[in-house]
Amino acid sequence: MSGHSEESARLALMGKWATWVLLAAGAVLVVLEFVIHRHGEIAAEDIPLFPAVYAFVICVAIVVGGIWLRKIAMRDEDYYDDE
Repeated sequence: MSGHSEESARLALMGKWATWVLLAAGAVLVVLEFVIHRHGEIAAEDIPLFPAVYAFVICVAIVVGGIWLRKIAMRDEDYYDDE
C-alpha cells in the first residue's frame, strides 16, 4: 500500500509543478503581448490579447454548437431496439 501512496504523492507534486510552469508561461506571454508588436492582417488583430479572446469565444461557440447539434441529432436510447 505504501507504493501507491508514494506514487500519488509524486503525481500530486508533479501536478503542482506543471501548474506553476503553465501559469508562469502564461504570465510571460501576457507581458510579451504588450511589449512585442504583432503585425495583424486586419485592425482587430492589433488589439492586445485579441488571439486569446478570439480563441476563447470560438471554443465556447464550438461547445454551444455541439450542445445544439446533440439536441437536434440525438436519437432515443431505444432507437435501434426491436419492438
